[in-house]
Amino acid sequence: MQGITSVGAFAVLAGAMIGPAVLIIARRAMRAPVRIRQVEASAVSAAAGLLIGMVLARPPGSLAVLLPLAVLGCAAAVVDAHEGRLPDALTGPLLALTLLAGLLTADANAVILTTVISVAAGGAVALMMKATISAAFGWGDAKLVPTLAVVLVRHDAVVTGIVSVSMLVAVTAVVVGIGAPDRSTLVPYGPALVVGTVGAAIL
Repeated sequence: MQGITSVGAFAVLAGAMIGPAVLIIARRAMRAPVRIRQVEASAVSAAAGLLIGMVLARPPGSLAVLLPLAVLGCAAAVVDAHEGRLPDALTGPLLALTLLAGLLTADANAVILTTVISVAAGGAVALMMKATISAAFGWGDAKLVPTLAVVLVRHDAVVTGIVSVSMLVAVTAVVVGIGAPDRSTLVPYGPALVVGTVGAAIL
């Protein structure tokens, strides 16, 4: 019990320290300098820190696959919330790190094959969604999907992930729609995709 408590305390502390780094990464990936209010910066850092802390408390294999999404994914989500895009500078390394972690932590050839297939399947689904709902589903979202597929398949959480992401996307659309001046306002799906996937994998 004491060991579990110590791990949890370390995870919370580490998450609190890494949380602000997410905001720094996000700012560097933005096209133009954005003035983020102190309240928003504190909230983002706290939320990212909490999510990262929960990931750090996971077993090593799960931690390795989830950590890139928790850090780079959260940073990309912040950029998406401000600029309506998921930058290649973050989604590219995110996919590479997640795939590498998935392959290195695989304990059987079948898991390696499943990891590779999940990337291909995620890419196919992303292209299909882009072709079907091009206006609402951006290329940044499409490039993020293969990473989400690797994470969800590794954690046997595909169904849970689809449900949680769908619910968060719907909530995001409603919230943005309420405050939007017109219907053409872009809905940032990045935060819902990242948080929904990490949450489904952890549960």
